[in-house]
Amino acid sequence: MNLIQQDDFFSNLNFILPEIKKIKLHSPQEYNKISKIYNTWPGYRSLVLSNIHPILHEYIVSLMTNKKLIPPGEWMIQSMIHLITENSVNNWIHKDIEHDYSGLIYISNTNLNSGTYLYNDNQEIINDIKFVQNRFIMYNAKTYHMGYGHHGSSIDDGRLTVNLFLNKL
Repeated sequence: MNLIQQDDFFSNLNFILPEIKKIKLHSPQEYNKISKIYNTWPGYRSLVLSNIHPILHEYIVSLMTNKKLIPPGEWMIQSMIHLITENSVNNWIHKDIEHDYSGLIYISNTNLNSGTYLYNDNQEIINDIKFVQNRFIMYNAKTYHMGYGHHGSSIDDGRLTVNLFLNKL
């Protein structure tokens, strides 16, 4: 599987969006201090949703299963909220080598100048997934990729996503 894309992931995003915006976000430095795990990324992330908001996490996993995006019961899934603004450090081309699959749900308003690039092994763009609100994407985590088009200045107008990392059991 190279890429799965599904629009209108949440049946009523307007109902869920206020809950998502209430979740505390941390800089990489804060996150690493709390979690005692060293990671880097642009912007701000929540702690793992299964620990801080298990109902939202389980809802996302159940939607992925019910929509047949993943088979039931075969996954260890981490989810977190991620905000990147125009003032964030630029993203970089990378792989999520410790995972089998990576995914995103674009949460904030559609911005066609933003999205996710997928690259081949020569780091040439092979896919440009546009940032469309409520779009779900999932791809092989060993694929080079990079978010682009960071925008806005806050949780209300920045690049807000649910990030997903999946490992087969």
